[in-house]
Amino acid sequence: MLGGKVIFALDARTDLTPDEKGLVSKYGLGKLVVYDSEARKKHGEAAYGHFDEGASSTVGRSLWKSARGIASAAMMSLSLRVTVESLTGGQHIECKDLDELLGAEAAILNACKNLKAYLETAQTFDGREEVIEF
Repeated sequence: MLGGKVIFALDARTDLTPDEKGLVSKYGLGKLVVYDSEARKKHGEAAYGHFDEGASSTVGRSLWKSARGIASAAMMSLSLRVTVESLTGGQHIECKDLDELLGAEAAILNACKNLKAYLETAQTFDGREEVIEF
């Protein structure tokens, strides 16, 4: 508790075998998004809204809305995004309330289950063609 304000923290890290790391690299799973913070979602929605409004406005208003869209996009890029790649190095997440913390934890646990399923499938994939008839 700092200055009367409670901060909730979550530290997460995946521990992959060398074979699993190879599969993550081979199939491009490192960029798979596991979790986006609420702030990132909010700034992303604001950026899209500003750009949309700017597209159908007068020149002056369009410039203003575009500038606001760029500012929101910059704030979005500074907000938390967790990927498979960032989890392999370890990720520290701070949340302002328990609801956000539980959401982050659930998203990461779900993503880890999905990653496990992807890796299990990738281990058995041999490149053969499979034809499914209906």
